[in-house]
Formats: sequence, C-alpha cells, structure tokens
Amino acid sequence: MIKRITLRQRTRKGILWAHRWLGIISGLIVLVVSLTGCIYVFEQEIRDIFQRKYYYVAESNAPKMALQKLEQIVKTRLPGDSITSIRFEEKKNAAYIFITKKDKAISVNPYSGEIIGARNMKKDFLKVVLRLHRTLLLGDVGKQIVKWNVLIFLILCISGLVLWWPKQKRFFKNAVTINFKTKNWKAFNWDLHSVLGFYGLLFLLLIAMTGMFFAFDGVKDMVRAVTGAAKKKEEKLRSQPGAAITFALDIAYQQMKTAYPGAQETIITYPANSVAPTRIIMQYPYTIIKKQNTLFFDRYSGKVLNKTLYKNYTAYDKISRSNYQLHTGDMPGLGIGSKIIFFLASLFAASLPVTGFLIWWGRNKKSKAGNKVNNKKESLKSYFANRQKTKRVYT
Repeated sequence: MIKRITLRQRTRKGILWAHRWLGIISGLIVLVVSLTGCIYVFEQEIRDIFQRKYYYVAESNAPKMALQKLEQIVKTRLPGDSITSIRFEEKKNAAYIFITKKDKAISVNPYSGEIIGARNMKKDFLKVVLRLHRTLLLGDVGKQIVKWNVLIFLILCISGLVLWWPKQKRFFKNAVTINFKTKNWKAFNWDLHSVLGFYGLLFLLLIAMTGMFFAFDGVKDMVRAVTGAAKKKEEKLRSQPGAAITFALDIAYQQMKTAYPGAQETIITYPANSVAPTRIIMQYPYTIIKKQNTLFFDRYSGKVLNKTLYKNYTAYDKISRSNYQLHTGDMPGLGIGSKIIFFLASLFAASLPVTGFLIWWGRNKKSKAGNKVNNKKESLKSYFANRQKTKRVYT
C-alpha cells in the first residue's frame, strides 16, 4: 500500500530542504558575522580596559583650553593630513579625540594641550572587527555578501521556528531542554542546534530585522510607510563664502551647550569643502532611543543654518535612532545586562552553523561496513522515541 504524502508534509519537507541548504550556503558567513558581533557588543568596555590612556586624563579644576588652540597644536603633528572631526565626553577627565582624514586618532589633554596618544584607526583591533562584521574585509563586494546574508539569516530564523514547533503541547517540555545525559552525539548535537536556536530566537529575529534596516533602503521605506513619515529631501546646506568671517568654534560650542544643556558627549564635524557647514552634535542620556541634538553652522558667519532636535523626533526617527541599540544591545538605561543577553544570542547564532553542519554531515556519513551499534548506547531513533517527540525528520 502506497502511503500518501499530505500537503502539510510536503510543505514541511520543502521548508526543511530550504533551511538545510540556505544554512550550508551561508554558514561560514553567519559564523564570522556572529563572532565579530559578540566581540563588538563590548566595544566600549574593551576600550575602557585596554585603551583607557587614550580617552581619559587626570581631573583638574583648571579651565580647558580653547578648541581653536587645541586644533592648532594637533595640526602641527599632521603634515599632509587634516582634521575631520573632534569628539569628547562632557566629563572633567575626558580627553579630546581629533580624527583626521587619514584615519588617525589624536588624543589630547584639554587642560595642557599635551598630545597623549596617536593611533592609526585603520589598524585598530575593534575597527578591524567592525569592518569584518560589515564587509568581511572585502570592500563593496563583502558588503553585498553580508547584506544578502542578513536576509538569508532572517529566513533561517523563521523556517527554524516552523521546523522546531512541536505538534502537540505535551512535547513542548522536551523541545526546550537539552539532554546532557545522552551518549548519542548526534542526538546531543541536535538538541544544541534546536534548543539554543529556540532560546536565542527572539533576539536573533531582532538582530536580523535591525540588520535588514541597515542593509536595505526598501526596509526603511516600508517603515516610513507604516509610520506615515514622508521621506525627507536631502537639503544641501551651504555656507556663504565672502561673508565676514566671524565664526569661532568655541562660540558655537558654548552657544549650543547653553541652549541645550545636559549633554554627555559632543561631536564636531569639520566642513568637507569651502561651502559645507560645520556640524555640532550633542548626545544626551537615553535608554533605547538615542537622544541627540544637531546644529549646522555657516562656517564663515556662524549663523545656524538648520537644527535637528530629539524633542521633534517622528515615529520613524525614533525607530531609526533606536535601530543600532536594538541591533547591538547597547542600551545604557538597561545597564550591562542587555549587552550580556545580546552577546549570548550572538554566540548561539555562531554555534548554529556548526551544529547544523554536523547534523547534515552525520546524516550523510556512511557507516563503515561490519560495524554494529553498541547496545549500551542509544540509537538516534530510540533516543527521540524515549523522549516522546513527534514524528519529524531530525537529521
């Protein structure tokens, strides 16, 4: 008698086939991106431990030197280079970091003007980790590979949930526990793949969807459509050459600091050309949605050309400003706990290609002729039967 295969069984078989081969195709990339993500979750903590001398100075009650004066000191160390931005925390013990066009980071003591360190950010370990995470160190080609791999990973998460889902509630307990007592490595490996995938699923879906927001403009357009936000036209702000030069960086900084107090960090971006404006960003305490005010100044007259304030955020702006935090777990208001959770989720993600490959490899490996199953060990079939799992294709 020929057993008929139902539509549900065919659908499940198709999902399993897609899950298996998409996993094999993207496995190595998922492994690299996940492991680099694990490291970069703790970027700030790593820098505070291993690069502290570049970011902090001895506290002093003396006044800080003018930005223009510090700028001149740094320029003497930059033959053939130029400053592109300055960033510093609004703390008494914070060093000022000058970033240059050639990716040098010059750390300066704001009280004495002493240069306390100069780094090549192209060789900075964490910057290399970030480039590996985003582009696999392959430039635009790698960026495209990672971009489409994000979509594949999202499909793997959804298809994995469908394959994992127990047919009956009474099997749920078995589906969410790992049997550490089994001597069957295939069964144990299967548990690692399915159970760890389940526990990390919520966060892995969040990481995948926020990654999609970074990678695809179409996703941004969908979010705009849902939130009812119109796509903003890129306004080309221009300074007016020929006007009397009355602009002073310190005056603009103090003006913004007075108008919008309470900032934790300041970022000043220099004009890219003779007509581009000077941009000053001040970032404020937040939990998930990053709060920052941005003012654009005419580089000659000091006139404010435009401003973007966090109090005027639209629904789309709030999603956009929280996307990085939801992707990395960097949520200051929740403390180190959120980073630990995202670290573990990324670690689980890194394990899935390995355990998934072992499932595929174990399924296709032929047994040596004449070998018999040791009666003291469970067979994969009896193992799942003993755990009262549903009749599914596991390997």
